[in-house]
Amino acid sequence: MLVIAVAPSRLPEDCRPTIPSKTCCSASLASELADQRNQLAYRMAFFLMWANLLLLLHGAVSTEEVRAHPFTDVTLDCEFSFIESTENLEFYWEREDIIEEYEVEDRDFYRFFRYYDFFQVFTKVVYQFYDNAEQLEDQNALYEGRVSVDQSEISEGILSLLLRNVDFMDEALYKCSAVAPSGRGESTVKLIVEDSEMPQVKFEKIDEEDVVTCTSKGWYLTPNVTWLDRGERDLSNHSTVEVLEEQMNGLYRVYSVLRYPVKLNEKYVCHITETNENNRPIRSIRRYPKKRFGEYEY
Repeated sequence: MLVIAVAPSRLPEDCRPTIPSKTCCSASLASELADQRNQLAYRMAFFLMWANLLLLLHGAVSTEEVRAHPFTDVTLDCEFSFIESTENLEFYWEREDIIEEYEVEDRDFYRFFRYYDFFQVFTKVVYQFYDNAEQLEDQNALYEGRVSVDQSEISEGILSLLLRNVDFMDEALYKCSAVAPSGRGESTVKLIVEDSEMPQVKFEKIDEEDVVTCTSKGWYLTPNVTWLDRGERDLSNHSTVEVLEEQMNGLYRVYSVLRYPVKLNEKYVCHITETNENNRPIRSIRRYPKKRFGEYEY
């Protein structure tokens, strides 16, 4: 709700009781009221201009976080209501590395790494679209053959990116930007690749016995399934693990059953990890120096 307060103005000199000029008083009062209306209209227009600008900025730039497991496919959402067709539409997906900073006291060391980025060797482009077609000439080789956008949904403003066979190297910030005759917008998705998972557990009956089951979403070379109860006691010795699905490259999805005397009012946790550290994909972490606050300025 907008409330605009207007301070009462003083009556013109000729409208005061000591000067009873009826005609002059009416004209002066009308002029004063007109000035107040103009000021109110100006303030209202100024307020609406800033309100629209703030709404535009808020609607055009947004960020969300998506989590995925290694070797799975993930969709990074992006949608803009101002897109009405593919005519004169340009949009692209770019990646920005997730950067960690650490404090340093050496001024020259900080300035050297601040202005020279040795990691930005490859293009940031993940996907491009213009001239009514996808343009992949400048695409980062890391994403070749692994990304796509549903062409039938582009004219409806849906620019979501499908990323296949996720790896830890894919962990990054992904920026979706679009420009059309009717507007422009930008959104950012932060992709986090999980190195383990705790899938949802289900109470079931197998051979008239109450059991608890869980199924992995991720793919593993040598998966390890751990079962814990509410008190974090390890119940894994009372469970079995079966291969649910296998890929040609030797990766597995697994299904586990806990047969420990199951209580329906108990809480059980299923935790799945990769057993062999050598089989885990490499996580790339960009670390940059950060000066100590207030020690020196540049």
